[in-house]
Amino acid sequence: SAVYDSVVPELRKRPAIKAIVHFDTKRDNQGDRDISIDSTPASLAAFKKLAANPIFNVKLS
Repeated sequence: SAVYDSVVPELRKRPAIKAIVHFDTKRDNQGDRDISIDSTPASLAAFKKLAANPIFNVKLS
């Protein structure tokens, strides 16, 4: 969940970033790491908090 907590501060430091991608998977290329948003209850809570941040409320023209 610390990874999700770091996203908004990093985006604020880098206003030129216009998009981010999250790769959600139960198994990585080594087959042993679950990097899905719901891998733990804390991870899911942190992701939901991140997704609700107003920084993601953008208007497309």
